[in-house]
Amino acid sequence: MRRGKQHGASSRAYLTRRQKTILYGVFALLWISGAVWLIVHYFLPLHGPFGDAPNPAERWLITAHGAGAFAGLWLGGWLWRAHVMPWRRGGTHRHSGNTLLWIGGVLIVSGYLLYYASGDSTRDWISLTHWIIGLVLPLALLTHALRSRRYRAPS
Repeated sequence: MRRGKQHGASSRAYLTRRQKTILYGVFALLWISGAVWLIVHYFLPLHGPFGDAPNPAERWLITAHGAGAFAGLWLGGWLWRAHVMPWRRGGTHRHSGNTLLWIGGVLIVSGYLLYYASGDSTRDWISLTHWIIGLVLPLALLTHALRSRRYRAPS
């Protein structure tokens, strides 16, 4: 993490290339495992003599998703201290950053509730919320990253 001053603000924490690679890698694992799970679950069930059955790939995908969630929670805590707090003091990119924080918070809470909630109606709403917001996450992350001067070409 590199620190620098810009526009008279307090020191800021920029993520290094290695940190971004790890962060984006974990988020890619989460997004891909979740999106592929949705496809497999809803469009590729096994058709057997006794009706439809879950695809065996679902278990592996949800296991990978859970492992990615564990890593994502750990990285989220690290990211809070290393990146979010230094930038929140200065006021730049607060809208896109706050959007990412809300998305992450909803995904964490809905993921927890999916693990423990019972009742089909409640679970269906939680699931729908989780996968819609999860599918939108890359767009919010891309918007946040592209708003950074470090990603823009010098004018």
